[in-house]
Amino acid sequence: MVRAFPVRQTFPDMFLRGRGRLRGVLLPAVLLLALSSCRCQEQLPPDYLVALVNGERINLSEYQARLAEETALVKSAPPLNAGEMASLKEEVLDRLIEQKIMVQRAGMLSLTVGEAELASRIEEIKRDYNGGQFDRLFGAGGISYAGWKEALRKRALLEKLIAVEVNEKISVTEDEAERHYRANRKAYMTEKRVRVAQIVVRDRDRAEAILKRLKMGEDFGKVAREVSIGPEAAKGGDLDFFARGVMPEAIDRVVFTLPVGKVSGIVQSPYGYHIFKLLGRKEAGGRIFSEVKERVIADLRKLKEAEAYERWIVGLKAKAVIRIDRPLPEWTPPVETGTKKAPAQAEAEND
Repeated sequence: MVRAFPVRQTFPDMFLRGRGRLRGVLLPAVLLLALSSCRCQEQLPPDYLVALVNGERINLSEYQARLAEETALVKSAPPLNAGEMASLKEEVLDRLIEQKIMVQRAGMLSLTVGEAELASRIEEIKRDYNGGQFDRLFGAGGISYAGWKEALRKRALLEKLIAVEVNEKISVTEDEAERHYRANRKAYMTEKRVRVAQIVVRDRDRAEAILKRLKMGEDFGKVAREVSIGPEAAKGGDLDFFARGVMPEAIDRVVFTLPVGKVSGIVQSPYGYHIFKLLGRKEAGGRIFSEVKERVIADLRKLKEAEAYERWIVGLKAKAVIRIDRPLPEWTPPVETGTKKAPAQAEAEND
């Protein structure tokens, strides 16, 4: 089985087309001039030329740094064999070439990311970190702030380029969305859901006393408002509708088998001791187009944007002059002593 490589960049996932596969050549229309060379792989300097993209260099240091990032992502898997490493090397070089072409295109369009715009982006990222956690990532944390900031600037620039050249030109009509919905009805079916009220307390003795009160006929919602420690207590313990997987498995097993209107026994979870009442049930089934129209439009837009991006990058590559020094340099992954994620990397993984 061929291993899929999670080739990661510091820009959106739509740039990661074809990850984990050897393309063989970048594109038939691209001019690839293989450079013959006799070199001692172990003695190559960091500025050794790996490829030229419209006259702009991809040096050995840049190429190997990206390889180090990608092999770190598969460090828990079995070691790469020779064929897998060859595929990864080609994939990484292809991504670097695409980045160079896109940055060059952004320059032709006079697109930039100013300091104020970048500062705003950094503040957004900081909000995801508690206290001084963000600042501790740098310096003693082993990450260069200047290097991270420039990587973030490039990401923002490429996002802006894609928005201008690709995404802003995409539109989805209601007729198109409805055709997409009809062709993909299964994707828009609802899961089985239940509506549940709960009472949750911290100790079992208290839960048993509450269960006795309920069996004596006291109103579940009234008791929940009086004694439950859950945030939904003010609503009589009403958790509204939810599907399987939202709650811990021990709770799902109980509430998805309760008859409507019935009260459960005591269920223990990491949050305490629960008593549930099933308020309603909705079976799995299809939804009409008007109920899911906005989701369908969003899904179809993403699909059209991805397809448009592929056509766009193919067009840019067709006009590019690319020279690759083959064979690609030999490379052995460094010994991992620990991995630190820069904020931009964490943000990229969540996109």
